[in-house]
Amino acid sequence: MTAAGRIVAVGHVGIAARDLDRLAAFYRETIGLDQSVVRPGVVAIFEVGDTDVFLLPGEPASVEFDLAADDVDALYRRLQSAGVECAAPHEEKQSGHWGFSFTDPEGNRVRVVNAHARLKR
Repeated sequence: MTAAGRIVAVGHVGIAARDLDRLAAFYRETIGLDQSVVRPGVVAIFEVGDTDVFLLPGEPASVEFDLAADDVDALYRRLQSAGVECAAPHEEKQSGHWGFSFTDPEGNRVRVVNAHARLKR
């Protein structure tokens, strides 16, 4: 039996940035996310699967999130060559995922993990 009123998805993730345009350029150009909304100094919206990532002006708070990649090692090499300081890829003890982490220009910790089987479809 399924209860009514259950959560079915994450609508969006919001990340505050002191320098919105610089952070948007990092996620668009360095990470390679698809930007669907461009409003310099106001908002930058990226589509990641079924979830939107909003970058908004403001004081950054403590944020940590995962990005699922189809090839963790290839993305690691690409970010390293772009000058992004990344922790070496390793197996996550809690989840068993293969991945690595880096800190974005606003100080947010981002983990990159291998995509779940359901995301590869």
